[in-house]
Amino acid sequence: MDVSYFKEQLQAKEDMLAQTTNFLVKIQHDLEKNNNELLLANKDIFDSISFAGLIQKSLLPDSDILKIFFKDASYKVIQQIGIGGDTVFIKNTNKGVVFGLLDSTGHGIPAALLSISGTLLLKELMTSMEIDNPQTLLNLLNYQLHKTFDNNKMSIAHKEGVIFSYSSTQNSLTYSSAKGRALLLHQNGEIEELANTKKSIGEQDNTEFELFEISITDGDKLIMYSDGLTDQFGGDKNKKFSRERLKNIVSKRSTEGASSLVNTIEEEFALWKKENIQTDDVSFMIIEF
Repeated sequence: MDVSYFKEQLQAKEDMLAQTTNFLVKIQHDLEKNNNELLLANKDIFDSISFAGLIQKSLLPDSDILKIFFKDASYKVIQQIGIGGDTVFIKNTNKGVVFGLLDSTGHGIPAALLSISGTLLLKELMTSMEIDNPQTLLNLLNYQLHKTFDNNKMSIAHKEGVIFSYSSTQNSLTYSSAKGRALLLHQNGEIEELANTKKSIGEQDNTEFELFEISITDGDKLIMYSDGLTDQFGGDKNKKFSRERLKNIVSKRSTEGASSLVNTIEEEFALWKKENIQTDDVSFMIIEF
């Protein structure tokens, strides 16, 4: 067979190989370009979230307000991605102080917007209408959330949590709770789980939250927390942190002050979570009477 035939075949294969190589090089170039664009977009997103997280954090109240009325007070908010739906609320009144902890639906930016709007609404109710009754505050917050976000008669924006009102003149503590999680740690180490209304804020337009009153004595501690704390997976067997574990920690450390106990819970939570992904926004607050 003529050698020229093989030369032609070889040349054809070389041409095909060159075309394939050029095609692959172009694909690689396009992938690198797209990857760089994605990296820049991703950086912009995370920079925005980081900045938004700083803004949300700056809006958190000063716990020193509570120290005017109580022996000690402290809180911690650990959002899942730096910005989220957990928040604490503190505002002094002409009778005492209103404070609480609220957990909004979802995570990230939508939950943060819901959290901030709820806090602003509570402040507006207390400032312009001079409301300090926690039952009235939750009822009105529920009405406004449901009215604003109602979707086919089912609200898409919910909150859970608890609001307390302390009267310094009467030394009385009342509260209303929408599936809120709160414990009363007595000085002897015994723990009382506080009752709540089994409804979320914004879930139904006609929800009426109950008003509770509790007796407090010197040395007692009030502990509020979101479910992100107790539902976090971790430990050697990758189980939930659990309410029982939290109760065991605070009972054993019942002699610690509120600020110290907040630090202890944060440390125990970090040790439990280890390298696991944080599954929800986390918040907890402790008041020492």
